[in-house]
Amino acid sequence: MKFFARAPGKIIITGEHFVVHGSLALAAAIDRGALVEAEAFERIEVVSKNLGLSASGTKKSPRPLKPTLETIKDTLEFVGERRGARVVINSDLPVSSGLGSSSAVAVATVAATSSALGHKLSLEEIVDLAMVSEKVVHGRPSGVDVNVAAYGGVILFRMGERPRQIKLNKNVEFIISYSGIERKTSRMVAKFSDMRQMYPNIFASLVLSSSRLTEMATDALAKSDLTTLGTIMNFFHMVLSRLGVSTRKLDDMVEGALEAGCLGAKLTGAGGGGCTIALPRYGEAKIIEEVLKKRGSDASIVRLPLGGVKVWKGESQ
Repeated sequence: MKFFARAPGKIIITGEHFVVHGSLALAAAIDRGALVEAEAFERIEVVSKNLGLSASGTKKSPRPLKPTLETIKDTLEFVGERRGARVVINSDLPVSSGLGSSSAVAVATVAATSSALGHKLSLEEIVDLAMVSEKVVHGRPSGVDVNVAAYGGVILFRMGERPRQIKLNKNVEFIISYSGIERKTSRMVAKFSDMRQMYPNIFASLVLSSSRLTEMATDALAKSDLTTLGTIMNFFHMVLSRLGVSTRKLDDMVEGALEAGCLGAKLTGAGGGGCTIALPRYGEAKIIEEVLKKRGSDASIVRLPLGGVKVWKGESQ
């Protein structure tokens, strides 16, 4: 019997990079993600449709599929299975874009594989197993991406703690724009962390400030205070840019979104490429999206909140 699982990608609204050092982060699931099909098999096999790659646990595997193979192996070991599994991945998230593509694949892989073999796992167990893949990909991940992919919604997150779901007074729309530039998250995290070694006292103050501003951003988002939220987003982008994790392209995209009428805009994720997010006023998202598209931007609207990982059997939906 085939089982399917779909897990969402994510945006980080505030707190990226600082979250690795103990700060809070505010993040949300988006309407793009990874779809994984799994079934019991005589060995471990992975097929990635969007990458055009395949791998088997019995021979040398393409580098991009190694994290998924490790995740499947750990899942099988965790549930005490001697059978293998065949997994087919189809993701509509750009790789290395800052939208949590690897986490969405990892969470969907754990959920589909365990279900196909007759084992129902809790969300906490899915998160723990998916972190195996994330450590292979990113080195020292915060875990925020995996938690968003599993739990969905809008979450307030700190490393080592369970995420807190944030209830919104009303739906909020963001505009996501992709720069077309891939980046290596682990490299950007290491670059950012160098500042901690050079200026430990200043860095500690920035981590505390990031947490406080994230708390304020969370309150503003929950209460639909978009003006305050936008101001905080702008501040975060300025700081991240000054600390060297933005690029000229991302800065130009942020400036373009603000000129088009958005209340706030910033890079999302590790930076160095990837995506920006922008916050329009209520009722203006479509207008601004069209303006940005006419300027050549790869812009799309996401409406929060959205759900987390979903599992079903039978046919793809």
